[in-house]
Amino acid sequence: MAAAPASPVSALLVPDGRRPVLRNLKDLSRYVRNGGGEQAARVFDGSRNDSGRPAVDPAEAAPSIPAGVYEVLVVPLRAGEDVDHVVPNLGNSRSLRAALKTILPQLQPLDAFIYRDGHGGSFVGLDLSRRPGNAARIPEIQSHELATIKKIQAFTRDLQVLVREEGQTPDLVVGGVVTELKSVHKNDRVSVQLSHANAQLLAHARRHGLGRGAVVLDLLDVKKAVPERVEAEIDEVVKSVPAAGFARVYVFAGGEPQTYSPGADGVFRLDPAAHPFTAHRAAAAGPSFVPSALERAVLPETATVVREIREPSRLLRAHGIRATVTVYGSARILSPEAAKAALEKVRAEAGKSPKDAEGRRRLSEARKALAASKYYSIARELGALVANEGQGAVAVVSGGGPGIMEAANRGAFEAGGPSVGYNIKLPHEQGLNPYATPSLKFTFENFSTRKMSLRHGAMGLVYFPGGFGTMDELFEVLTLIQTGKMARVPIVLVGEKSYWAKVLDFDEFARMGLIAQNDLSLFAFAETAGQAWQAIVSGQAPAAPVARP
Repeated sequence: MAAAPASPVSALLVPDGRRPVLRNLKDLSRYVRNGGGEQAARVFDGSRNDSGRPAVDPAEAAPSIPAGVYEVLVVPLRAGEDVDHVVPNLGNSRSLRAALKTILPQLQPLDAFIYRDGHGGSFVGLDLSRRPGNAARIPEIQSHELATIKKIQAFTRDLQVLVREEGQTPDLVVGGVVTELKSVHKNDRVSVQLSHANAQLLAHARRHGLGRGAVVLDLLDVKKAVPERVEAEIDEVVKSVPAAGFARVYVFAGGEPQTYSPGADGVFRLDPAAHPFTAHRAAAAGPSFVPSALERAVLPETATVVREIREPSRLLRAHGIRATVTVYGSARILSPEAAKAALEKVRAEAGKSPKDAEGRRRLSEARKALAASKYYSIARELGALVANEGQGAVAVVSGGGPGIMEAANRGAFEAGGPSVGYNIKLPHEQGLNPYATPSLKFTFENFSTRKMSLRHGAMGLVYFPGGFGTMDELFEVLTLIQTGKMARVPIVLVGEKSYWAKVLDFDEFARMGLIAQNDLSLFAFAETAGQAWQAIVSGQAPAAPVARP
């Protein structure tokens, strides 16, 4: 007599021949694909489906795949031991596991859908597509849920009943959309039941990195739903919860379901054109609560990175440059000439004492711009000083843009010294200022390599007032020196000390113990170009190591 064929799941053994012991859902995928896994299960890969993952009847080609799921393993459950391996022995599914094994012969054919997520975990659904009547036989489906499921089955057979996990779990996957069912009695508020449903969907979506699901509301004892009232209650919930875990709401009230979908403004409204219980594009294309950022991230071209690290330094050395002074600062600071012209224009248009608020605002901003233009003059003087004192061996380096960068390049260029512009390629092209030496221009693809080159070979780093970019450069250099990842070089902050204390209270960092008191010696202050140059020159003597906090 021929031996009975092995059960597909029980045939999946770990390499030493022992039966697998299922400890949690994260073990499922490894066990099912081990050994004879490809024979035991049909594998459907959803990671390459970028068409919105439309619904597909599982009886035809492949199951619908929820947004965020990478693979579905469809495993036939033929024997009790298959149930043991696929349905985890956890608190919320222990009774289901025992009951399924008792009635399994009555449920044939029955498949388990193992959904593999991007977190390395899995969740399980019991398929109803091949035998819809199993909805009435699967244990733990309550009578009110069964009534709603039967209404859904009038529109699609693509249903899987989700196995309860440790944590909140929705009821179904319908047409590739994770779905929660709620029965609403006559005296119940739709918003209350919808809020509970949202909590179920949101917890499950965050656990598995899924997109938004759907809610089915079965309004008992109500023959017709009033769309305006339903829309108002959906809107109430959306505004009251931290995030909406649903992208569709279906409402049964005595007949055909009403479908509510969000518009471009995010407000849910009755959507007569929507096809009920299909894989809505909002669920597939909507934001994943834990996005697959690593999968979508694009790494820079290695050859470009290597070129941008090596070439700038080689270019400078080829021109006889032995050291650099790098100048950072706002791109918005105007030259005194431009600032004066702008102020005169505002005065001509708005008057010297405008009475309207807009005119006063414009005049105030123009006056502030004129006051700030003194930093342009200081940067220009510093560029000339470096060029004269460096005698061709020290180059002024900037990011190549306008404002303070332009001023430093301009001073060096006009004094006949080397003037270096390290430009960055942006979607909206940033123009290189005209004061960089033509043979010392370089355009970068990557901010990271540009930042490295700006500080590479510097005998001093000078920071003028600036915005986020200037502060980013300053704190990165301070961190590198503080942690010993960069040799200590003079750092000069140009401007009144009171200004820097206002925008960056370094002393408060030290008072709070967030940096060491000795870290305050990492930088010096200067109010003139001469003071800045002197701080650079005097700081070239070997310095003691910086104490760590």
